[in-house]
Amino acid sequence: MSQNWVKIYGTQAIHLVEIVRDLLESESIKTFVINKTDSMHTHLSNGEIELYVQTQQVMKAKHLIEKGLQ
Repeated sequence: MSQNWVKIYGTQAIHLVEIVRDLLESESIKTFVINKTDSMHTHLSNGEIELYVQTQQVMKAKHLIEKGLQ
C-alpha cells in the first residue's frame, strides 16, 4: 500500500467501520478499507477491519470521528 494512506480506525465490527466510512465520505474524505478478518471462521473474531484515509486528510478525519461517535 502506498505511504499516502494512514490507518485511522479499526474494529472487528463491520457495521461500525461502514458508519465511520459513510461519515467521512459525506465530508468528501476518500477512504480505503482492509478487512483482515477470517471469512472462513467468523466465530473466531481474530482479525480487524481497518479504515484508512489519505495523509493530508488525517486531522480532519480524526476530528469528524471524535465528533461523530460521541
